[in-house]
Amino acid sequence: MAIVVAGASLMANGDVKSAILTAAVRFATWILPPHRKDWARAMLNEMAYVGSRRAAWCWMLGCTLFAIRERASFELMRPFTARRMLKVFIGLSAASVIGMVGVYTIQKPYQRERILITVFHRVGTTVTRHIGTVQ
Repeated sequence: MAIVVAGASLMANGDVKSAILTAAVRFATWILPPHRKDWARAMLNEMAYVGSRRAAWCWMLGCTLFAIRERASFELMRPFTARRMLKVFIGLSAASVIGMVGVYTIQKPYQRERILITVFHRVGTTVTRHIGTVQ
């Protein structure tokens, strides 16, 4: 196994671009979830052996995208996050239904008729029966 180079400058040139690439790869390794820290060390080690600048940029971009994907899947699989997302979805759905019902109830009768025609425009007889009960 290669020696971890986390303290050393990756790509030995020492210029600004190398520093930016090093910082970006370290940021990508910081994003990774706890169970992927061995992959983070491997990413840092591989960066030290990348030959060209273009390959280094591709490696950095790939590491960052992988880290974001892994963190997102890790966070979404946690039960607390899934429950929270479900609660937010149900809450937003209920608020939108309440808002639509509120707008419908404060409308004048002819506007209600227009709303019903718009909503039920494909169900011809149902609209006619429902409009007859509204008037």
